Amino acid sequence: MTTMFVRPPEVRAADLGHTVVLLHELTGVVRALLGAQREAFLALEATGTWVPGTAAEAVAAGLSGAGFLRAARPGTAPAPVVVLPATGPSWGTQEAPGALPERGPLSPGWAPLAACALATVLLVRTAGRRTHAFSRLLRLVRITTWVARRPVRDTQVVAVLDCVRVIGGVSPFRTACLEETVAAMLALAVTGRRAGWCHGIAADPIRLHAWLSLDGCPVGEPTSTLRFTPLIQLPEPATVPSRTCGRAAEGDTS
Repeated sequence: MTTMFVRPPEVRAADLGHTVVLLHELTGVVRALLGAQREAFLALEATGTWVPGTAAEAVAAGLSGAGFLRAARPGTAPAPVVVLPATGPSWGTQEAPGALPERGPLSPGWAPLAACALATVLLVRTAGRRTHAFSRLLRLVRITTWVARRPVRDTQVVAVLDCVRVIGGVSPFRTACLEETVAAMLALAVTGRRAGWCHGIAADPIRLHAWLSLDGCPVGEPTSTLRFTPLIQLPEPATVPSRTCGRAAEGDTS
């Protein structure tokens, strides 16, 4: 008897047209499926079964062994596959500037909170199994969205991000977009304020990024962040964004 396999809710999937990218929330492991593997995965996603001796059987065996698929259980449903907008390959002709917007003077009110928040994030990241560091940081973001409900302004998000980035830049420990955005969420939560947190994917080349948002629009980010499609959004969006994202991406509130 053939076992039916499903994608667990903690596994996020994005279809880039030529590649399916899987992100495991518990481990942060990313798996890319190209060509026949992509087609086999999409068939498994639709039916949960495969024909013995085919590529789908091999894909199912590999993904289930790595935790990206599991035997079907009643009452569980995976997150929908995120389909990225169709884009042709640029062959290196497109530029995606990664420089952050120019920072203003650091806020003395946010700097102490930012320092404590970043220290907490680095402690949470290292205190436990290394393979579950991504999961621990994700849980920390969820906690901030539960305890903080007050609205926050663009300028406040930009100010706390600037402080976190400057402090992270002189820290002897690795700090990248994941640690910076989680620390900013934590610093805002201490004051009862909450922004949106996103972790998403872009194609050509395939890359992952974490950022903060308001009403679905990136804040304190270069405009190139608009190329990313969210795989994880916290809190989960309830409405369609109504803002013009071009200005919000640059932290422009004038």
